[in-house]
Parts: sequence; structure tokens; C-alpha cells
Amino acid sequence: MNTTTVAQSQESVNTHTPPAQMPPGPAILPEAACAMTARVFVKAISCEPVLVTGRGQTGAEAARNLLESCAALRTQADAPPPLASRTQRLSAMLACGLKHAMAHTDQKLVERLLKAAALVLAGSVVHTGEGAYQVRSQTEPTTTFYEVHGRTCSCPDSRRHDEDVAAYRCKHVLAACLVMKLDDQEKS
Repeated sequence: MNTTTVAQSQESVNTHTPPAQMPPGPAILPEAACAMTARVFVKAISCEPVLVTGRGQTGAEAARNLLESCAALRTQADAPPPLASRTQRLSAMLACGLKHAMAHTDQKLVERLLKAAALVLAGSVVHTGEGAYQVRSQTEPTTTFYEVHGRTCSCPDSRRHDEDVAAYRCKHVLAACLVMKLDDQEKS
């Protein structure tokens, strides 16, 4: 008898509660008959290509939509982006450099890039003239500076790689390049 009473009271509670309203689902759009995808390199957005897709009911419509998407992407990229902090921009450049070095399995370049970023963060790079920089030594920062002109440096490491000057960059040259790029970003 108690069981019946409990069941009846639950029924009366359930019948007085309004049913839960389910929100309507997302609108279902018909699938496009044609789609075209392209890899587009937009330097202002990423250091690697981005995928852009155009869809339509015909090939011509998909191509037109793809071109419009690419044009919108370029317009967005051409607009001056909000200037991130110097450290954020340095981090982005370092990430691109590290990705490039790892793609070529160049662990030595990875190490030099990290040391170059540390030099920049420490304020050890000073622009002294057109393409010329003075970079403080990491091992003897109070007494030793190296002169960087373009892709050449007065440090012993750079001199050891004189024969490989077209490909090799010491950490001082890399640090000067990072500072030059950061300064150029601030000018534009």
C-alpha cells in the first residue's frame, strides 16, 4: 500500500511538470556539389601556407568563391595587424625558425636560434649603423662585444665557418637578424 501511494505521488508530480523544451538544432544546408581547395601563403598570418576552400553548385561558382576567399584573406592580411609586444613577435619568429631548423634536422641551428633569442631578450644587441650591430658575448658579457655586418661576424665561431659563409650563421648574426626584423616591424 505504501508503494502505491509513492508511485501515485510521483505520477502527480510528473504530470504537473511541463516537458523540457529542446532548442531547435542547427539549420541543415545542402552540401555543395563542387569544392576547390588551395594552399595559400600569407606571410602576415602564418609562416606556412593556409588552406582556403571555395564551394558552389558548379565548378565555376566554386572557383569564384575560392578567388573571393583568397582576396578577402589578402585584404585582411594587408590591413595592419594590431602590433603585438616585442617579446610576442620575437617568439613567433623564433617558432618559425625552429620549425625550419627541425624540418632540416639541424639541431645545431636550433641551439644557435635559442641562444640568439636569449641575446635579444637580454638586450645584448645594439644597432650601430646601416646593417651593423654590436652583440655582447654570452660568455663574457661585460668585456667582449662582436661586430656584425650583414651576415658576417667577428666572433671565433663565425671565423671557423668562413668557408661556409653562404649557409652558416652564428648566434650573433642570428640575434642581429632578429633585432633587424623586430625593428622593421615597428617601423611599418
